[in-house]
Amino acid sequence: MKLFAIDMDGTLLNEEGKISKANAKAIRQVQQQGVQVAIATGRAAYDAWTKLEEAGLVAPVIGANGATVHDVHRRPLTSTPMDRDETFEVLSWLRANDFYYEVTTDRAIYSPQNGHQLLAVEMDRLLSANPNISLDTLLHAAEKQYEQTGLVRIASYEDIPLDVEIYNVLCFSFDPTKLEQGRERYRNLGGLNMVISSDHNFEVEHKDASKGNALRFLANHLSIPMQEAVAIGDSYNDISMLTMAGKGIAMGNAKDDIKAICSEVTLTNVEDGVAHALLNILKTVEADTLN
Repeated sequence: MKLFAIDMDGTLLNEEGKISKANAKAIRQVQQQGVQVAIATGRAAYDAWTKLEEAGLVAPVIGANGATVHDVHRRPLTSTPMDRDETFEVLSWLRANDFYYEVTTDRAIYSPQNGHQLLAVEMDRLLSANPNISLDTLLHAAEKQYEQTGLVRIASYEDIPLDVEIYNVLCFSFDPTKLEQGRERYRNLGGLNMVISSDHNFEVEHKDASKGNALRFLANHLSIPMQEAVAIGDSYNDISMLTMAGKGIAMGNAKDDIKAICSEVTLTNVEDGVAHALLNILKTVEADTLN
């Protein structure tokens, strides 16, 4: 295998949102063997670079669920931006229905100034109706959104600069009924692709933007056949790359239907599942070479 594409949240990142020392070490070992390692994430590329820098890693980045691809030197290779008018139609509906949203662009991640209040109201209602739910779990989910590199608060989506490329709209809610309403609205809309990357969100992007399509582009750019690529992920936004790569590996913390489409299941993200998968494949390749 010559190319590994690794998801971030729920996969490469642990419960603290960090790349563990074991995962970072395994990635370096694979890279030292001449194997390409790419990050394939729903995060903006500049947010992913922050995570990589913290771990002392350098890698190509497939960002915004496949809407962008940058090489190892952070140079843009390709992008699949959304139509601005189409995006604003989505944002208009989200605002009318009191959704927290984030708009990923080539310059920043734009989010409404009242976003904290929207989620706080939803959190309070959810806890009132379900007192057994952990407040810490909800706060952790919300804080993961707030801590992203490049997040900029705006009064309205109309304030998004005219000259930016828009890659992705993430919608987040603690209200399960409202969340499903949004997912259903954008699930089969012709010009858009809707993916789910966590229990509390859905994301809308260009119909041709996906991690699978971006991985195929990157593999072609690197002159690597897709059958020699490995994808590792845990969620529904990873399905395209898990099924298009030569080998798809599900995390131990992935949902059962994600595991079912993969040829292999590794350990969970808190058990350094990425390192476990990478080193096992490396051992297999070394054994085959000796034989």
